[in-house]
Amino acid sequence: MIRRISEFIIRVTLIFLVTFGYIFSPIGVNAQTTIKEGDTLAKLRQNLKDLQQEKASSVNEQKKTQSEIDASINSIAVANQEKEEAQNQITILSKEIDEVTSEIEELKNYTEDILVLYQKLESENIYISYVTGASTMTELIMRIDAINQITEQNEEKINSLELLIESNNKMSSELEKYQKTLSEKVVEYEAKVAALEGNLADLVEGAEDIDSEIQGLKELIEYYEKAGCEEDEDLTACVNIANNSGWTRPLTRGKITSPFGWRIHPTKGGWKFHNGIDIGGNSEGTKIYSSAAGIVGKITRKSSCGGNMVYIWVYVNGVPYTVVYMHLLKVYVNVGDAVTTSTVIGTVGGGAGTKSYDKCTTGAHLHYGVSENNHYLKSKSETYSKFTANMINPPNFPSYGSWFYSR
Repeated sequence: MIRRISEFIIRVTLIFLVTFGYIFSPIGVNAQTTIKEGDTLAKLRQNLKDLQQEKASSVNEQKKTQSEIDASINSIAVANQEKEEAQNQITILSKEIDEVTSEIEELKNYTEDILVLYQKLESENIYISYVTGASTMTELIMRIDAINQITEQNEEKINSLELLIESNNKMSSELEKYQKTLSEKVVEYEAKVAALEGNLADLVEGAEDIDSEIQGLKELIEYYEKAGCEEDEDLTACVNIANNSGWTRPLTRGKITSPFGWRIHPTKGGWKFHNGIDIGGNSEGTKIYSSAAGIVGKITRKSSCGGNMVYIWVYVNGVPYTVVYMHLLKVYVNVGDAVTTSTVIGTVGGGAGTKSYDKCTTGAHLHYGVSENNHYLKSKSETYSKFTANMINPPNFPSYGSWFYSR
């Protein structure tokens, strides 16, 4: 009996050892671009140098864009000042037109009064007496000329004033057209400023992403240095990652609030491809676990779209995967940390605790994504396109809208 029990224990122990050896057998890291076979610390340092140069170019582009914004804003100020000056000139001309129009009206009335008087004098022969009463021919001519000059001068002055009104109206019309042109320029400048500010925001966000890449790469280099890797040593031979036989879930409960695939983006609008699933139903601060044993490959902090993010490299059934956890409130791991399914890598964010910097979330949840066939570092390089191209619908989850209550 004792012998049988001993044999049974030995068999169970052997099965456990074989299984344990399969599940946790070390497999070399094969990270695309960043950590692939043949990569060394020297190559990582060159990648870091390239990123730093890219950051410097981005900073220069930001300065150039800001200079264009400042110039456009100055142009808007100048155009608005010219518009104001044109409006003042129009006001002055309008006042002159009113005054001249009034003067013309007075002259016309005065001329009409004179003509009425002449007609009255003629009917009563007073006009004839006035003219013929001249003592000399010279006086006669002067009296006739005086009467004619009054009417002619009035007509000439009226004509001159009417020409002035015509000139002022023409100038006012030209000033109004000039104002319209300036208004159109202001609109163009404002549109240019808006576009440039958008470009500047993208550049700033891109620079922040580059900063995150630089920081992540520095942490990765430090990790391999601490691991004792030589400068030209193949990093895949220097550090190994454990293999997993399957997946667990990163949360003990949750609801699939947004599926993998095309959807209307909740904050940016428009159809966007969702490279993962959103898991809601938990408050901020809820513990997040690694869904498989592996190594922390990268950490992004306070991204404007994604907030705090953790990238973990794992193997499941011999296949390399990169798993990303986004919108974290807190991060409890560091680059290079070996994690298991019991490791708390951080806590759920995406709500009030992260809204000051994370603009791509409308409430507390975990964005969980899985990219297969390699260990990637998300970046703006070729690595990023491969990272996204190989995203898959995360395994071991219920359908959209459903709850789960275990890992």
